Parts: sequence; C-alpha cells; structure tokens
Amino acid sequence: MIVFGWREAKINIEPVSNHSCNYCDTSECLFIQVNRLYAHIFWIPFIPLHKKAYSICGHCKQLVNKNQIPPDLQKKAKKVKQASKTPWWMFTGLLAVILFVLFLSASAFFNS
Repeated sequence: MIVFGWREAKINIEPVSNHSCNYCDTSECLFIQVNRLYAHIFWIPFIPLHKKAYSICGHCKQLVNKNQIPPDLQKKAKKVKQASKTPWWMFTGLLAVILFVLFLSASAFFNS
C-alpha cells in the first residue's frame, strides 16, 4: 500500500499596512500568507505544485481566499506570491530518488 497525496505548507507571511479587516474592522493587523501545495509519498514531499495566497486577520483570525480579497489588496498578494521562494525541503523525495538511481547505477558499474 502506497500512501500519497498533497498538502499545503506556509512559505511566506507578510504584514499589510493601511488596510483593515472587513470582518472585525481592526486596522493594521492584516497579513498576506502564501502557501505552497506539494505532492507527497509516505509524507515525504516530492514535487511542489502551485502557490496560494490568503489574507489573514491577526485579531479575529479570519482567512480570506485570493478570490475574495479586495482588488487593491490583490495586487499586494500577487507581489508577495511572486516573491515567495520554494523551500529546498519540498524537493527531498525527488532528491532521494535521484541519489538512489545514482547509487544503483554506480554499484552496477563497479560490480561488472
């Protein structure tokens, strides 16, 4: 049995100035959070997929998807999303497979 699927990991979070929460109307407590979706096998990340941006209120903890973010804040979310880099650990499964193939080919070369 192989356990596979996908998960999200937080890769960046930045505060937003000059905006207030639409739900609780608290000012200066909004954040743009960028998550990266990745595929995993046995909970070992293999391939990073796509990024998602959210707006989060630090006071009431309301999470707003990119589609529901106000237009002026969507520009900021897009910039933060583009500036967010994929962490190296999301490639660990792929790196392990490459190292295993190299090990097998080297052992076959030295044994013959």
